[in-house]
Amino acid sequence: MKNQADVQFHLDILRRDGYHTAARMIESLQGKISREAEMKYLKEFTRQSCFDVEVNRDQLRCLWTAYCLHHGLDADTSVYDNDLLELWNIMVEDESETADWSDFDGFDNFMCKYLV
Repeated sequence: MKNQADVQFHLDILRRDGYHTAARMIESLQGKISREAEMKYLKEFTRQSCFDVEVNRDQLRCLWTAYCLHHGLDADTSVYDNDLLELWNIMVEDESETADWSDFDGFDNFMCKYLV
């Protein structure tokens, strides 16, 4: 959902289908999820996880996907790439390689799976 018109469209669908509570909850959250706070959480998750474990890799990808959707980040844009590179740099401080990626390009391909 990239702009207010998209958000309103989806809210109208929820209301039409009887999901009034969900629509009210989404409206109350609009603009309240701090990008900085969410990125801080992602960084801490990255620091504390072992990415040789598949579930941790999947959780990171899902958290990243949610972050991108919350803040309207599109894959392969400078803002997207810069934020993802921050996570990569944190990761390689402790783990230079995992089962799914060995460089930033592999990491980028893995993380954008649900966004493209």
